[in-house]
Amino acid sequence: MISPGFVAEILGAALIMALTGALVAWLLRKIARIRLVPSYALGISVMTFVGAALYVSSQNGAVDYLNAWIKYAIGGVVGFLILYSTSRRSTSKT
Repeated sequence: MISPGFVAEILGAALIMALTGALVAWLLRKIARIRLVPSYALGISVMTFVGAALYVSSQNGAVDYLNAWIKYAIGGVVGFLILYSTSRRSTSKT
């Protein structure tokens, strides 16, 4: 069914997407007035395409872009959940 190698690739992609997505989100917040969680979503969305392209280029054509993008998109969802669960969201005091 699901091999341990596939799970390791997804976890690695989640870590990369969380780190680079947070970096892009920080840059977006410095450039535009955007809130924290939407900036995380945009940052991870951008980095799924960039990360998959970098992965394909490093494999010398052994991996096609669609399969790499699917892995990084799944990792992006997991990375977003990590960022969302650890973000400092304001709580209402009502």
